[in-house]
Amino acid sequence: MKNSISYLFCLIIIGCTVPESDKLPFGEGSRYPHLTKNYSGGLLVSWFEPVDSTTFGLFWSEYDKGVWSKPGLIYSSGDFFINWADFPSIFHFRDSVFVAHWPEMSSTGTYDYDVKLAFSMDRGLSWSDPIIPHRDGKNAEHGFVSFYKDDKENLGLVWLDGRQMAGGHGGQGTPGNMNLYTTSFDQDLIQNNDISIDAMVCECCPTSAVQIRDVTLVAYRDRSESELRDINILRKVNSIWQDPYAIHDDGWVISGCPVNGPKLAEKDNKVAVAWYTAPHGEPRVNVAFSNNLGESFSSPIRIDSGSSEGRVDITWYNNSAVVVCWLEAQDGYSTLVFRTVSEDGILSPIQDVVTLAGGRGIGYPQMVYLGNELWFLWTDFDKKNVVMSKKVYL
Repeated sequence: MKNSISYLFCLIIIGCTVPESDKLPFGEGSRYPHLTKNYSGGLLVSWFEPVDSTTFGLFWSEYDKGVWSKPGLIYSSGDFFINWADFPSIFHFRDSVFVAHWPEMSSTGTYDYDVKLAFSMDRGLSWSDPIIPHRDGKNAEHGFVSFYKDDKENLGLVWLDGRQMAGGHGGQGTPGNMNLYTTSFDQDLIQNNDISIDAMVCECCPTSAVQIRDVTLVAYRDRSESELRDINILRKVNSIWQDPYAIHDDGWVISGCPVNGPKLAEKDNKVAVAWYTAPHGEPRVNVAFSNNLGESFSSPIRIDSGSSEGRVDITWYNNSAVVVCWLEAQDGYSTLVFRTVSEDGILSPIQDVVTLAGGRGIGYPQMVYLGNELWFLWTDFDKKNVVMSKKVYL
């Protein structure tokens, strides 16, 4: 086993960058992509891009047989909440059914925005009018959505819901607690109830969700009265949400949200999770594995070099190893890096993907493993003000 892992890592070390011969669908001013696999062996991507001087569009494209489709417009608005951390997404629900989400302002408060959804029944050729999955009707923060498809083939989603904060986020209005909410849509896209599954969570860290057999797993950053903000797991088994538990007792106490969420990846009934933490001011990126459908996770494996900024992504490489990417701070810049880690804790060397100007404008870099290639997407505000891409052979 160790010999095969070592051979694998040698391949990664000598892996080369793929020439950027594919015509990318992103135009000038594009930003904050979300990249995911579809069920056809290709890719889906969504992103924001200006339509005119006052309006942005939410666009999408599909990668199939080496070609990106012509960008399609899902929705346009002058009221999008365009934010580096809470970005839109697209999800392949089934057959020709896609669903997309985006954040859109509901009032004048800085964080008064709704989650909006649109469905396409014809693989993106046309899109439904938008709907709002939360029924509170309050001008408050609603965002950081993660989609999944549950064991009954229903569409599920989770999001951060600030209805109890009533504008309190950012010092506006009365304070309250951020909740983690969920809802689902059946095969006919009829929505079920929206319910709270954790009544006190971190205010603006991205969430992550996966389905493993008949178990739904959700990862998110929790918050306690003492301002402990470690990563929690929630499991839905037999349609019942169990009590949450911490993946690991990191002991990170911080009075404000770090805007740095976890990421889950599943393969063949296994799940891996990557997350950023910084107890006692020491930043790090950890990875843990579960072989029991998320009932528990292994002890964390630290994978960063000591100057991590987080914003992680993770994907399975084979049956025993994952690839993780994150941002490292280097001399005032942010470098997107990746490495492979096996369940046995064997690490490949860290490899650089691209070095960018530091700051939030980079957004959350995206990574997907397709065929024998790692795909990376990010927003380059410093040079080209456009979504950029790079592929690396593994």
